[in-house]
Amino acid sequence: MKEIPMTLVKANQTMMVVLTLLSISFQSVLLVAITLGIIAASLLFGPKANIAFRITKALSKKDLSKDPTESSQLTRFNQSIAASLLTIALLILLINGHWIAWVLVGMVTVAATVAIMGFCVGCFLYFQLKQLRYKLTKNP
Repeated sequence: MKEIPMTLVKANQTMMVVLTLLSISFQSVLLVAITLGIIAASLLFGPKANIAFRITKALSKKDLSKDPTESSQLTRFNQSIAASLLTIALLILLINGHWIAWVLVGMVTVAATVAIMGFCVGCFLYFQLKQLRYKLTKNP
């Protein structure tokens, strides 16, 4: 299983918090689209396309190989949830600009903020889904 240094994971989470907070603060549909584009790029093209990873690697002086790590599968799952919520939010904003879109963007902000503080909502959901899948396959 591939692993991603936590420094890079935290940088990605911080980028999401900053961009989504700015989106909400300025009510900027363009910033939502940019945030979604950045997340989608890393989902489509892998960690090498992740802007937060690239900036952090360029600026960091420490050896990231000695960092604690997180599963790339978990990171990808979390990114997929964020991308899904932002896609729905963007579509709503483009169609009718309803306030519920900003709630979805806020959910991404809260999840990324809580992850920075140490509790990964996406990881919790991932575990629950894996556990459910195991129970369903064990007892057909």
